[in-house]
Amino acid sequence: MQMVTDHVRWCASDDERQLLAWVSDRSTVGAGSAGRHLVPIAAVGRLPGGRLAVDVLRPAGTPLSSALDTLGTPTTGVAVTLTVPLLELAATERCGAVRIGAAGLDDVLVDDAGAVVLCDRPPGSDGVRRSDQDGARVLVLAARVVWERTDDRDPARPVVDAALAEALDGDVDAVRAALARVRATAAPRPVRWDPPTDDLLVGVPDAAATSDGSLLAVLRETVERGVPLGGDRRLPLRRALVGVVVAAGATAAAVFALG
Repeated sequence: MQMVTDHVRWCASDDERQLLAWVSDRSTVGAGSAGRHLVPIAAVGRLPGGRLAVDVLRPAGTPLSSALDTLGTPTTGVAVTLTVPLLELAATERCGAVRIGAAGLDDVLVDDAGAVVLCDRPPGSDGVRRSDQDGARVLVLAARVVWERTDDRDPARPVVDAALAEALDGDVDAVRAALARVRATAAPRPVRWDPPTDDLLVGVPDAAATSDGSLLAVLRETVERGVPLGGDRRLPLRRALVGVVVAAGATAAAVFALG
C-alpha cells in the first residue's frame, strides 16, 4: 500500500505480555532518533471482549524497493542517508535497548521527506506473518538492498558489502562495525525525489496512448493541466468549477430578485 496513511490495529494473542512489553518499550522511545524511524503508537485499549488492542499509525510512505526504483542508482551519500538509521536501529535492538517486532522488507518504508521508517509487527500479536523475520535482521537486509543499488564500481562497495554480510546474522559488534564502515564512505546527502502520486483516473490509458485528439484525451488533459485560455496559459480545473458555481449562484439570485 503506497503513499497511504492508515491506522493498523494489532490484537494480542493468547499471551498479551509480549505485546504489553512492546508497547511499554515503544512509548519510552518517544520522538528521539530511534522513534523517528519507528512506527508510532496511536492508541492502546481493550476490545469489548477484553482483548488487548494497539492501534499504530502506518506513515505515508513507499516500500523501500519501490522507492529505490524511483530514485534509480543512489549516490553513495544518499545510500549513507538511507542506511545509517537502519543500522542504528539494528544496533539498538541487538544490544537490548529497544524492542523491535518482526517485519518483512515491505514493512520498510521511505516517507515523503526521504526518511526510512520501519513498520514492525509487535510480538505476541495477530499481525506476525510466517514470512516475517527478526526486525533487526530485516533492518540490516534493507541496508544491504540499498547498497546493492549503488554503482558497483564504487570502491567502497566491497568493504561495505562484506561488513553488511557479517552484520546480517551477527551480534551487536558486527552491526556497529558495519555502521562505522557505512559512515566512513561519504557524507550523508539528502534524498531528493518525487514520491509516486495516486492516479485519480483509474483505468484511463496513459497520455501517450490518448494523444490522438479524442474526447478522452481532451478530458484527461483538462483534468491534469487545466482549462486552456489561449497560448500556453491554463486555468486549473478547480478554479474554473468554482467560477461556474459562483456565476450560477449570482444568476439565480438576480432572477429571484427580478421575479
